[in-house]
Amino acid sequence: MTSSLPYFIFNPLSMFVLLKGATKEQSFKIGQEIAEAVTATNPKPVKLKFEKVYLPCVLQTKKRYVGYMYETLDQKDPVFDAKGIETVRRDSCPAVSKILERSLKLLFETRDISLIKQYVQRQCMKLLEGKASIQDFIFAKEYRGSFSYKPGACVPALELTRKMLTYDRRSEPQVGERVPYVIIYGTPGVPLIQLVRRPVEVLQDPTLRLNATYYITKQILPPLARIFSLIGIDVFSWYHELPRFIVALFTIAKTWHQPICPSVIDWIKKMWHTYTMEYCAAIKKDEFMSFAGTWMKLEIIILSKLSQGQKTKHHPFSLIAP
Repeated sequence: MTSSLPYFIFNPLSMFVLLKGATKEQSFKIGQEIAEAVTATNPKPVKLKFEKVYLPCVLQTKKRYVGYMYETLDQKDPVFDAKGIETVRRDSCPAVSKILERSLKLLFETRDISLIKQYVQRQCMKLLEGKASIQDFIFAKEYRGSFSYKPGACVPALELTRKMLTYDRRSEPQVGERVPYVIIYGTPGVPLIQLVRRPVEVLQDPTLRLNATYYITKQILPPLARIFSLIGIDVFSWYHELPRFIVALFTIAKTWHQPICPSVIDWIKKMWHTYTMEYCAAIKKDEFMSFAGTWMKLEIIILSKLSQGQKTKHHPFSLIAP
């Protein structure tokens, strides 16, 4: 449920009252009147306190809401206030909180979904291209001690601790200590627990890369979807519109130990620019599916430019996004 109309809240019941057509000033006045009326009907010292006004506000579920908060009538600038959603929770990586908070602020301040879409797509592209900071994608989960887990438990903190103990028996974290980790790319179909790595491993090994697909589809987009689905927006479609075949191509080139011929690199860059421009034009004209055939032809041509030895050694995957 979303609204640009003002709300005010009474605690401890967290009761929201929607005032259709009311301004911020009117909301404060009505809120005070309700608080005084309810207090007068109850015996002392029972008192109902009027707390704050949200303008605007998003009510996701019980005890999960976010909005611009005003605590006094003369407060000019609102405070971004969130309860129960990913912007204030610690069970995800910082990127999730940052992207969700920025998207909500754009919604509150501009009401322009296209700006939010552009912002989310830019963040996804940064991650797909390997330009995002690894600090924003580090999870940190509490270690409960080796004897506190069930046999065969697939817990990242426990898995990393086991690996560290094989090198140094003194490296076991303290009980309650948070163990940082990231998720990397791996062979398709392997369990997620096998893709867990310490951040220092990724920094030291250039062949390890953050699993952009996992972070985007399993971490970043679901919280956004829970919010924006309330107003009929499919944020997953924003991700599927990205020209990921280009990103995949450059990812392959970066992970090869032997560099591609400079002439081929120049040709790839030229084709990348040309087809990106045509892709954008196709999206504007709603001709996405017709352009997919052109992408497939480009994939065949690019693969033909590579030697058979490179194809066999590095196993290039399909450049066409599903």
